[in-house]
Parts: sequence; structure tokens; C-alpha cells
Amino acid sequence: MSRDRLLRLSDYLERYLFEPLEIGDLVAQSALSTRSLQRYFNTQVGEGLVCYLRGRRLSRAAELLLSGHPDILSLALDCQFGSHEAFTRAFSRQFFMTPSEFRQSGTAFHCYRRPVLNEGALTELAAHAQAEPQLHWQPAQTLWGLQSPIGDGGPGSPEFAGTLTRLMDQLAYLFPRQPQRVLMSKEPSLVTKPLMLTVATTAGPGAAPLGLAALPLPANWQATFTLRGSVQQLPVFLYHCYAQWLFHRGWHHADAPIELHIPSPHCNDPFRFTLPVRSTPSPEYRLW
Repeated sequence: MSRDRLLRLSDYLERYLFEPLEIGDLVAQSALSTRSLQRYFNTQVGEGLVCYLRGRRLSRAAELLLSGHPDILSLALDCQFGSHEAFTRAFSRQFFMTPSEFRQSGTAFHCYRRPVLNEGALTELAAHAQAEPQLHWQPAQTLWGLQSPIGDGGPGSPEFAGTLTRLMDQLAYLFPRQPQRVLMSKEPSLVTKPLMLTVATTAGPGAAPLGLAALPLPANWQATFTLRGSVQQLPVFLYHCYAQWLFHRGWHHADAPIELHIPSPHCNDPFRFTLPVRSTPSPEYRLW
């Protein structure tokens, strides 16, 4: 199956996303047998066709909720669920919160959204299929840092860039010769708390200086991923990290901040992303 066929299939899925599609409809678009289509789709995308279709419908429903869609039941029916309850269960499994909580959160930045399978997305996914993340053990450590909420903006957004620059400049004034680290976390309440951006450096002896937060980080395994394409592919990149690699390699998210390795504007280094992981599920999984 050529990429052109997969792109045509993706276009068909997007045009009829909320229609009662059957596997036979998708097979007809690809001109392949059911088994061949499912095997090729799983190889190219990283998950089964039916799972992707359900996830893509839920992702579109999440977008509509953020834009003010008032009726969750109608979204449930559009997504081909037979009841409000079934839709809520499926939505909560994908986004770790109910549809109502998601709408209340107001955040457009989320790692479990299924992307549209366009040319750029398929190229990014193919690159990651050939490159596993770097795994290493990180002992417990303490950082000193400055923190600020960043609303619903993720890496690459103007809001994020402005907040990051301000924090880095402030920390550089306090510690002009020490390297800086950039971390992003979520407060315990998924619904009402914003994303938090932290710029930090290695803690010194004694208590943290006035105005700085002390950040004790637990010992854990860490997986560092590298963005293969441009920053426009960041949603696809995060989809690979969270919804593909994390779930299919036997690891689980550890309850600690993620770390962002922001490239300097003066060099061509890629964006990297370090995800704290553990071999068993966290008792209180909190998304970040």
C-alpha cells in the first residue's frame, strides 16, 4: 500500500469522521484486503485502524468541546457511541478526564490527541519508528527554579515562548554561569490548574533563595525523545511519545515533570523531550 493510498484513506476518514463508517468502507477506499489494510496501517501509524478512528473521533470531539459545543450527548452520537455514558468512558480513557472536565479545563494542548494523517504526520511517525528514545536512570535531585503558569499554550506557542524567555532571563540574572533546565508540569487537579513552566538550575547548599522554588525530583527512569521534523509536527511527536511508545513498550508515566530541551536559535539542534517513566503504573497518574 503506497503512502498515497494511506493519504487518500485519511482524507476519506476526515470527510466522513462522524458518519457510521464500517471496516468495509475503509477497505474499499484502500483497494486492499481487510487483513492487509489493518497490517499496513498499524505498521505506518503505530496503532490499529479501528483504534485510530475512535481516537480521532474523540480528538475532534475534544476540539469541539473547547470551542463551546454545548451538547455532550450529540457529540456522543456523532462519535458513534450509543449513549452518553459509553462516550464518557471512552473519552476518559483517552484524555484522563470526563468531557465536562475537559471543557472546563480550557486547554488546547494535550498529548493524547490523534493527529490528522497528512504527509508531514506520516513522515514524522516513520522517522520515530526507526529510532527508539534514549533511556537512562536519573538519581534523586533538587533544583531551584522560577515557575509561572502558561495557560493552554504548549511548546511552540507565542505565550509559551514569552513566558520561557522571561523566566530564563530572570534566572540568568541570579545565576549567570549555571546551566538552565526547562520543565513543564501539571498541578494535581487536572480540571482547574494550568500548566506550569519551570526554569531551574542545580540547587546549592541550604534553603532556596527568596523568590525561588525548591523542586525535589524523585529518582526514576527517563526516556528522551528527539523531534525529527519541524516544530509544526509537535502534536504528532507528542502523540508518538505518549499514545504509542509509552503504551506499547511496557512503560508508564512517572509522577514527575517532563523536561524540555529547547534548541538555541543560533544552532540547528533539534527539540528534545524527556519523559519520566516507571515500569509499573503510578498510583495517581496526573497526565504530566
